[in-house]
Amino acid sequence: MNAKYGSYGDGDSANDNSSDYGDEEQLAFKWNTNATFRGVFDSVFGADTQYGQTLGLKFRDATVVDGVLMARLGDDGGRDGTVKLLPWSSMPVRLDEDLAAADAPEIFTEDILGNTYRYELLAARVEEANDPAEPVEIGADIVLWEGGGKKPSATAKMMAQIFTQAGPDVIVDREDINNWLTVSNIDARPELLDREFDVFKVEKEGDKHSFHSPIVVDTKTEEQVKVSQRAEDSTDDSSGSESQASDSSGNGAGDDDAPVGGGEMAGPVVDFIEFCTDFGLDDESQILDNLNDMAGDSSNDLTTGMVDNAGEEQILDKILG
Repeated sequence: MNAKYGSYGDGDSANDNSSDYGDEEQLAFKWNTNATFRGVFDSVFGADTQYGQTLGLKFRDATVVDGVLMARLGDDGGRDGTVKLLPWSSMPVRLDEDLAAADAPEIFTEDILGNTYRYELLAARVEEANDPAEPVEIGADIVLWEGGGKKPSATAKMMAQIFTQAGPDVIVDREDINNWLTVSNIDARPELLDREFDVFKVEKEGDKHSFHSPIVVDTKTEEQVKVSQRAEDSTDDSSGSESQASDSSGNGAGDDDAPVGGGEMAGPVVDFIEFCTDFGLDDESQILDNLNDMAGDSSNDLTTGMVDNAGEEQILDKILG
């Protein structure tokens, strides 16, 4: 398995420059964990369907960075318009240093909930071996549809919070697939539009079960894209109000000197709370361990000062209360 997935979690046709889909075609795109696609973020939208609410994300100029891209076949043997990116670990191949794109099978089948699906090979790439040297063009725009079963999936909720301007506020009810998303009020984060990202999912362990966590990395800066901030949490006005309130109380303290546990929760603290809530974390010690690990990691927006200002007890209360 590509080492990068672990770091984020606890034939001839395989080497073609593109698939034979037309440039104007738009494909429904499915993806599994431990496989990476690259694309230019184009738009995000929501929809009400007979299966519940779903989130759509469109990417242009899509390519396969790591994994095996398959076209799903219908009952008539023809392609049905859906493609799926699968990890090498699900292929009937040896996962060793000799793994090559040409090892991908021409035909692949998988069973999901008693249903058998057949696929034929479109493209494949082994990122760690740079085989082929560059990501393989899919040859079409792709649209990811993220929903769930009785309730929205962890991936759907995280992708909604990452790519929409509303961030955590885009989620209405985390437990109801029919009412989890503000489908009539979804706007893309303007700073993410027309930027190229590598996107993949890793499996993480929660308190009660594992879950899939999407990772979005800017290809130019190589920085991971975080959950969008709530507008009211990221404005300067809120900081100013807090500072003025401190001054008027006679202690003359600014934000940095606010008493522990008595301050307003900064955006990254809110993100952490939403993350724990989304994934059902309810073990107090594990939550605090994660909180302190993230605050101590300089690559995260969350800082120890933010945690001290909000207060660990208040943070736990928001998650567990």
